[in-house]
Amino acid sequence: MASPASGFFNYVKAKLPYLILVSIALGLINGYFNQVSFLKALVTPALFIMIYPMMINLKIEEVFKEIAAPKPLLWSLVVNFLFSPILAFGLAKIFFPDQPMLAVGLLLISLVPTSGMTASWTGLAKGNMKAALVIISANLLLAIVFIPVYLKLFLGKVVVIETIQILRSLLMVVLIPLVLGDLTRRWLVKRKGERGFKEIKPLFSGISSTGVLLIVFVAMSLKSRAILSQPQLVVTTAIPLLLYYLIMAAVSNFIGSRFLSKPDATALVYGTTMRNLTISLGLALNVFQDVPGGGLTVFILAIAYAVQVPLAAFYMKSVLKKQGQL
Repeated sequence: MASPASGFFNYVKAKLPYLILVSIALGLINGYFNQVSFLKALVTPALFIMIYPMMINLKIEEVFKEIAAPKPLLWSLVVNFLFSPILAFGLAKIFFPDQPMLAVGLLLISLVPTSGMTASWTGLAKGNMKAALVIISANLLLAIVFIPVYLKLFLGKVVVIETIQILRSLLMVVLIPLVLGDLTRRWLVKRKGERGFKEIKPLFSGISSTGVLLIVFVAMSLKSRAILSQPQLVVTTAIPLLLYYLIMAAVSNFIGSRFLSKPDATALVYGTTMRNLTISLGLALNVFQDVPGGGLTVFILAIAYAVQVPLAAFYMKSVLKKQGQL
């Protein structure tokens, strides 16, 4: 029988897109009417709650094992680190010519691929789970290298990009939680066995999702007045976000249908269309929270959650329908 805590975390994970919209609204209201500067002290612990549990579920060693499906991995690298940032940069040029911090947010989305749910969605859509796991691990490791390079290349002329600060943030937001998460997973597997770990594994995703709600609430509270001074912001961010995700899905689906088996194609689509918004949000808060307009970077990342999850569910249903399983 599930405990009340696990039931709560499972509910948060299942309803995350809707709860994020609630967190955005509550944060904006809170920040507009109240003095919220004290909330800055919650940013670091909230980031840890958000990212560390997600890393416990990640198997980095999958990259170093024999790769059973090199073609989907190679295609994922092409799409994620060549096509994706160019697409985001082009959309930012069109939709955010005078909003550099919104451009930063869209570029961050494009540079950190594969969410913690990539493997789950791949499995639900009857895709190649081994390929999905390799794609997740390899792309996350390479993102650490490409993030500072692309931010400097694409936005160095319009936003002050401190490479050292980005590397320091990558250490805090990615590398340290990655190492701690890996050590925690190994300890849990040793103590409870693989079966015991699988039973508690969903709990970590729920805790991470709860951390997302907390950090969105804090970020929106801190930046409320700057955001609410631009009421057209939701439409301004939603249109390019929707275009980004649709184009990414279409390109990956085309590549998959032409060059890969159906299970590998499904892994590719989820390994490129799903973005690691949790890590992007952590980087945005670490690097840009005190930059003028930095709240806009956080805002577009929060809205992306509401676009990404429904799109993933729609693609899963379309795949299963084609297979005659719906």
